[in-house]
Amino acid sequence: MAIEIVMPKLGWTMEEGILDEWIKRDGDEVQPGDIIFVVESDKALQEIEAFDSGILRISPDAPPVGSTVKIGETLAYLVEPGEAPPFDSPKADEVQLTAHSSASALPAAAPKPLARQRVKGRRGRGPAISPRARRVARELDVNWAIITGSGASGRIIERDIRAAAELAAAAHTEINISPVARRVAQEAGIDPAELEARFPGARITRADVEKAAAEHGTDAAPERQPLSRIRQLTRDRMIQSARTAVPVTLTTEVDATELQQLRRSLSADGGEIVPSYNDLMLKVVAAALTEQPMLNASIEADELLLHSAINIGLAVDTERGLLVPVIREADRLSLLEVAALSADVVERARAGKIAAEDLQGGTFTITNLGMYDIDAFTPIINLPQCAILGVGRIVPRQIVVDAEAQRLAIRQMMTLSLTFDHRVVDGAPAARFLQRVKQYVETPYLWLVN
Repeated sequence: MAIEIVMPKLGWTMEEGILDEWIKRDGDEVQPGDIIFVVESDKALQEIEAFDSGILRISPDAPPVGSTVKIGETLAYLVEPGEAPPFDSPKADEVQLTAHSSASALPAAAPKPLARQRVKGRRGRGPAISPRARRVARELDVNWAIITGSGASGRIIERDIRAAAELAAAAHTEINISPVARRVAQEAGIDPAELEARFPGARITRADVEKAAAEHGTDAAPERQPLSRIRQLTRDRMIQSARTAVPVTLTTEVDATELQQLRRSLSADGGEIVPSYNDLMLKVVAAALTEQPMLNASIEADELLLHSAINIGLAVDTERGLLVPVIREADRLSLLEVAALSADVVERARAGKIAAEDLQGGTFTITNLGMYDIDAFTPIINLPQCAILGVGRIVPRQIVVDAEAQRLAIRQMMTLSLTFDHRVVDGAPAARFLQRVKQYVETPYLWLVN
């Protein structure tokens, strides 16, 4: 009997996922442990393994690659050799709907770290295509399924999509205008023939259209792009945070001279791993949370959840959007252990290879915008956590170091912004926490010896 393969539920809050890629193609033999397809869910890519053997059969009516699929929706079947798949059989009601494949539910044990593999050759529902090429194809409205790729093993890459778009534009009209420029001209009500007369022999670009629109006294319509899955999740969670939490932000200026000197000393030591400022702040926060556990709590209905584990999320900017990988039990790790773990998860997050479990279970978050020359900002709470610490840049400033002696000095100053949920914790405990973080930044040996 055929075994149904459905969109898996990879997290407690997951309701739908994106079918990112078929690793096995229609008609391929599948063995237990083989990777069948890749799903994007809650900002992470997950490779889905088979628990059974058989021949993979993908229905012609299955959701296409790149589409959003509801949990439990059928994607394909595993059948015995020579067995007709249910979509070719009149007795579809005999299909075994048991969840033997990994696409049925959450795995019993934590899955191994994601190591995404690129498949060579063709997939069952068309040629292989890179994610970037797929995005460009959507933007330029190109049917990539009929394109022959020029990448490795025939893989379709971005230049193939752009070349196909140019050929389509040339076939549509003799006017030498880019597809994007044509769309902007249409939205602005400008005749492409007018642009051709104005720019004879030249390829008309979007900039040309916008210049012509400005001279006509009309504004070119803004380019419209669909929200990515990550942008949608970020939007929904930020709205939920704004509507649910009662946020209050406390700000303090910190002398980070000793912290900066500590990092310089560790760098000069020549070790293989040099902790970043994020690593140092992560250890500082972990030490402060052990003394102020209310900042490591969350609220659920009429109960407070006081978490015993200190799992700190670190906001990371990636090409796909904002991700927050979690360093678990940070208070129990040494500084070098924190540095090694954070370097690993940050690299995987930016490479698009972060596993779903690496983004879950955080109890506190740190977000650092100092590298962008930001002094202070108001971070938004990452529910269900009750607090988030914003870290600004370190900048030299002249400050008073001895008021009685009227002595000034140049010190490396940093601004910290703590946003907390007043439903969970009051202002005084939050202020004490931020005060302790300040003390630990200004005097690193206080936490280094712990």
